[in-house]
Amino acid sequence: MTVFVDHTERRKLILERSFALFAREGFEGVTFQKIANECGIARTLIYRYFKDKEEIFLYAVRQGTDKMSAMVEKVMRRADLNSVEKLRRVLHLTIKMLSENRVFLSVVLDYLAIAEQSGANVRRRVRRYTWGMKFFIDRLLREAAGEQLLISTDPVKASGHLFCLLEAYVLNITIVNLMDRKEYITLIDNYLNEQLPDSLRSRELSGIQNFGIQKESS
Repeated sequence: MTVFVDHTERRKLILERSFALFAREGFEGVTFQKIANECGIARTLIYRYFKDKEEIFLYAVRQGTDKMSAMVEKVMRRADLNSVEKLRRVLHLTIKMLSENRVFLSVVLDYLAIAEQSGANVRRRVRRYTWGMKFFIDRLLREAAGEQLLISTDPVKASGHLFCLLEAYVLNITIVNLMDRKEYITLIDNYLNEQLPDSLRSRELSGIQNFGIQKESS
């Protein structure tokens, strides 16, 4: 009797189980055999879907960045929010997702350190997975500037500042752990509020709880 195998679902299973395994044991600690054991399938079957564990790992990273992009695009379609409100919501949600994936982010940093030691172009690899977020932040700031919702006349500089805050948060939760999520949310909100004209600042401040991290499921 022929057994039907849903290869899409099997590939998804391998990625999901591998994600959890990498988070527990780190990139160096994971082998194809461990992935096979985690997935409950023969090790030789995994080679039908991925050539090595690095490919699996990079696909797992891509899944995370794709999920974040989908979240951003959902916010971008909100007709009831202006550009600054969209930006605030995107940044809050990004901080939340980074916090929820703290352990895996630590593994990503370990992987980058190993790649750098082997002579790989780590900077290019990082740009590949972060350019999307930079693009959305820059786009929303340009739209806000065009709509006269910001004091700043240099949206590129503001974009760099906000992205640096996100990068700092990644280093904070994976290495030093000196500030909690709410403190970083406050840093982001304070910076955005400083960019608002006086006519909008009071309105944003009075409604800022609507962007509280606990309400960012929509």
